[in-house]
Amino acid sequence: MAENQFQLPHTHTGANVSTSALRLERPLLIALEGIDLSGRTTQVELLRDWLTAQRYHVTTTAWRTSPLISDVLARARLGPPLRPLTYSLLYCADHIDRTQQIIKPALQRGEIVLADRYTYTAFARDTARGLDAAWVRDLYRFSIPPDVVYYLHISPEEAVKRRLALQRQRLEKVEKSAGKDGGRRGEKGEGRRRGKVDNRSKEPEKKQAQINTTMPAPILTGEALESYRNFEIKMYSQYQNMQKEFEFSVIEGNQSIDQVQAMLRLAITNLILNTKA
Repeated sequence: MAENQFQLPHTHTGANVSTSALRLERPLLIALEGIDLSGRTTQVELLRDWLTAQRYHVTTTAWRTSPLISDVLARARLGPPLRPLTYSLLYCADHIDRTQQIIKPALQRGEIVLADRYTYTAFARDTARGLDAAWVRDLYRFSIPPDVVYYLHISPEEAVKRRLALQRQRLEKVEKSAGKDGGRRGEKGEGRRRGKVDNRSKEPEKKQAQINTTMPAPILTGEALESYRNFEIKMYSQYQNMQKEFEFSVIEGNQSIDQVQAMLRLAITNLILNTKA
């Protein structure tokens, strides 16, 4: 362990925490931002468990998770590309619904809200797709300003590297599943030759279908991979500009998960202490 890295405290799930929750002087809306694969989701989950273990009421919300629109967005990401304006309006609808149904009620209850991406994701993505920046920002004028934005900074090159690593992992899983499937089909064929019937013969196909349908993004190669790289570069440029404009708190995302989490916990502890003052 590096000299400047401290051991993270053990965390628990909310079910194991005392019901006598701590109260803040005022609610907090904390957003984690960054380009693709910067580690936002992992860090939000770790922060949720840690804050819950400290007996704070915590609500989390993530980009494109509105029950009204998430299925549409999932299909759009796996199908032919939509027009930039269509993407923009769909994502805005997602944010409106989560603001009304999740974020506002949680803040009214005095909770800490952790947002896995916020409006700045729309600002970066929509502008990178060619939409007018002023128009996009006006579209989100209903949004509640966060108390702090932690920007997990990684380079576009690192995003591409992580995307390729994820693709390799997914392909390995599919290949392993296909190998097991083939072996079981062989056993089924042998059983038939012996006059046996295997009622579970369709289970591997079902599992394979589940793996295919739950993939978060299509496999990218060649021109598609280059297009992804160029898009990350455009988004990165937008985030770098917003970092100054909105005074993001910057945390280097190339560090280990534990190091990033330690820095976030220290920053949020100071934020809570200042809120209580």
